[in-house]
Amino acid sequence: MNLRNIILPNSQPPAFLTVIVLITIIFIFITDEFVDINKYCTLSPSSLWDLDLTRLLLYPLAHLSIPHLLFNCFALFTPLNAFEATHGTVYTFIMLNILSVVTGVIYCVVGHWLYPTVAIAGASGWCFTLFAYFSVRESTVKPTTTLFFANITIPTILDPVVTLVVIALLIPGSSFWGHLFGLLVGYLMGWKEIIFRMVVIPSWIITYFESKLKFFINLTPRFLKYYLNEDIQVNEDYVSIWENVVTLPITNNPNQPTFQGTGNVLGTA
Repeated sequence: MNLRNIILPNSQPPAFLTVIVLITIIFIFITDEFVDINKYCTLSPSSLWDLDLTRLLLYPLAHLSIPHLLFNCFALFTPLNAFEATHGTVYTFIMLNILSVVTGVIYCVVGHWLYPTVAIAGASGWCFTLFAYFSVRESTVKPTTTLFFANITIPTILDPVVTLVVIALLIPGSSFWGHLFGLLVGYLMGWKEIIFRMVVIPSWIITYFESKLKFFINLTPRFLKYYLNEDIQVNEDYVSIWENVVTLPITNNPNQPTFQGTGNVLGTA
C-alpha cells in the first residue's frame, strides 16, 4: 500500500470537501462532550414518521465513541476523496446529502417494523455506499480481487459485502442495517448513477455559481484541492483510480492503472 497515493491521489492535495467533512465530524464529536448535540442528530425509525427530517441529513455527522469516530474517518477519507476528485466539490456535497436522505429513509421505513427503537449515527453509511459504488466501477476493469487475510480470490463487486460481514462479526454492536442499506444504495448508484444525477442541479448551474464565487474559491488553502465543476472531464470508459491503493479495508488491489475517473454526464452535475 502506497500511503502517498492515499493522502495525495494523482499528486493532488486532499480534496476540499473531504477534509471539511472530516473536520466537521471531529468538531461535532468534541462539542458533544460539552453539549449534547448527538441527541439532535441520531436517526431512529420514528424520525421519519414524526417529520423530524433534519435528522436525515445530520445522522452521518454524529459519532458515539472515539473508536467509532476514528474508524469512520479512516474508512471515509480515501473513497470520498476519490469521488470528489472525479465528480467535483459541489456535486459531491449535494450527492452526500442525497445519499444520506435516501439511506435514512430506507432505514426508517424498514425499521418501523423490524427495529422501531434502534437509532443510528455515524458516517459508516456513506462509507459503505462509496465502497459499493467503487466496487461496481472497479469490477468493469478488475473483475476479481484477493483478500488480505486469506489467499482467496473473490469477485471485486463483492468486496463490500465481505467487509459488511466481517464488521458485523467483529463488532456486533455496529449498525448492520444501516451498513446494509448504505451498501445497497451504493450498488444502485454504481449501476444506475444517472438516477441520482437526475435529482442534482444541472451542471451549468453549478459552473455558473462557481464562476461568481471564484474569488472565495481561490482563497482555498494550497494544501487543499477544490475541484471546480468546469474542470471535471467526462470519461464514459472507466479507468481504475486505485493505483497501489487499498480500496477496501480487507482487499488487495496491486498494480492497477493510473488515476482517471468517470466525470459527469453531459447536462448534469
